[in-house]
Amino acid sequence: MTSLTLAEAHQRAMENPGVILFTGSVIADGASSMARIYSSDEAVYPVGGRKSIDGQVSPMWYEHVVLGGLPFFGPDRKSVRNFFFDSTVIESLGCGAIINVPVRDDGITIGSLNFLDREGAYTDESVVAAVAIAAQLVPAFRSAALSL
Repeated sequence: MTSLTLAEAHQRAMENPGVILFTGSVIADGASSMARIYSSDEAVYPVGGRKSIDGQVSPMWYEHVVLGGLPFFGPDRKSVRNFFFDSTVIESLGCGAIINVPVRDDGITIGSLNFLDREGAYTDESVVAAVAIAAQLVPAFRSAALSL
């Protein structure tokens, strides 16, 4: 499979499924946090920012995406509000829909690729497009995780 850089993945994401905000985070600090390795809006979500898995990541989201290895699809603001502590910031950017795709290396989730757009912008086909992009980022995520 062809691999992409994070910048190339961002370009593809802008075309399909579409994004207002595009970020990537790796599991870090002995699996106690998620560290941002890419952001299309560094003023609001800077590279290097971290979310504590215990305090800032929904346990249901973590079980589904990180442990279960499944994409999370939140089609509307209600989904964003139910699962993300920073939903006010997300909504202030004009985002009201989210797709989070686990990036998996040999069956283990090493991070999450995150697509955010306006409420109602995403469909099941959008999730398929997001998964295809994430599948090409294993080398980039692996490299970023090693450099933390």
